[in-house]
Amino acid sequence: MERHAGDRSWLYGMFILLQSILYGIGNPLSKIAFESISALWCLAVRFGLAFVVFALLFCRRAAIQLRVAKPVDYLPAGLSMALAYITSNLALERTSATNVGFLMSLPVLFAPLLSSFLLRKPYKWLHLPVQLAVVLGLYLLCANGAAFRLGTGDLLALCTALCAAGGLVFGERALKKLDAVVVSTVQLGVTALLSAVLAFALDDAASLRLVTPQAWAVVAYLAIGCSCIAYVLQNSALLHLESRLVSLLQCTQPVLTALFAYLLLGETLRPTGLFGAALILACIVAENVIPALREG
Repeated sequence: MERHAGDRSWLYGMFILLQSILYGIGNPLSKIAFESISALWCLAVRFGLAFVVFALLFCRRAAIQLRVAKPVDYLPAGLSMALAYITSNLALERTSATNVGFLMSLPVLFAPLLSSFLLRKPYKWLHLPVQLAVVLGLYLLCANGAAFRLGTGDLLALCTALCAAGGLVFGERALKKLDAVVVSTVQLGVTALLSAVLAFALDDAASLRLVTPQAWAVVAYLAIGCSCIAYVLQNSALLHLESRLVSLLQCTQPVLTALFAYLLLGETLRPTGLFGAALILACIVAENVIPALREG
């Protein structure tokens, strides 16, 4: 499917900004929900509900398109996004929402490596200085004015960025064969299935009886806002905008996460952490803007 940005490119840019707002609120809200529901059960219920909504609305449409598509066209995108959401929620249980927000903003830096490795595209050495600068930014962010400690949550958030990069690479390829709604349905279904398997295997289902109404309200917001709406916003934008521009607009997500984490959780960054976060954002912007200037 071809991209037709035209005069409406601003509209699809707003789609990504709205997605960033939804995620920026959802990350700190998730930490509130995790006080009474585990990350895996939160994922299983959230994506199970979102998939049911999509299946009821678009089952016929999805069946028609999936019947003529091959699994290799859509399963890699579904698995990548499933792993991204699973690792991000596990990360939120183990580190601050602010750190997760910034570390999750790195897929644009991983995407060139994945494209080179998975799609056999040539690696451009222009990316290397920016990626090295990101390592410094990560060090400063995770230290945040104290001794450096790359904890389990930070490592999981880095895995999220890697998997999300795979989701962008494979998602852009899937959108050549399927429309945005069907790709979103596949991603929701795969994530719901994997989350449910892990939840039943690793968590106690009886714990669901102890979940508070406040946590269920958060899960409902995550299912509708951060899953149903956010998936369609991103995949719709990818149909009309280059993935590089989508990644650039998604740079607003860590800033919004930090803002809402401060308002909802009281999380703050020290000057060293702020500098590291700013360096990461600058690198992400550079990764998008510099190649565009060179091409222009």
